[in-house]
Amino acid sequence: MILLFLKEPEEISSRGKAWSLETGYYLYVGSAMKSLSERVKRHLVERKKRHWHIDFLREKAEVVAVLLLPSEHRREEQLSRFVSNYGKQVPGFGATDCKTDSNLYKLESEGVERVFSSIVLIWRDNCDSIFE
Repeated sequence: MILLFLKEPEEISSRGKAWSLETGYYLYVGSAMKSLSERVKRHLVERKKRHWHIDFLREKAEVVAVLLLPSEHRREEQLSRFVSNYGKQVPGFGATDCKTDSNLYKLESEGVERVFSSIVLIWRDNCDSIFE
């Protein structure tokens, strides 16, 4: 998961899709089953060939925090549904290969702490059975 901050409203476009985003915090949920650290490193680099929706957002938004949740199983959809309880989804963003409507959520500042602390506590206590 990557927490980003958008300093001003922006129009983000990617391959025929566009999203009007307000100023504020956004939490992106993704998966990288083969090389989690390499994928996240790529997302932290500002200038790169754009491929995923998050690459287009990264050009405009600052990374505030990253939370890595290693797993033997793909948990992107479960995690995304869990995060949807804390923020407003950005429809169609980053979920092209999922059954969820979004992998990007707008969070109010108080929601940032709540979602991160909830996930860390659940992960600590349940590890790989998280969000089942």
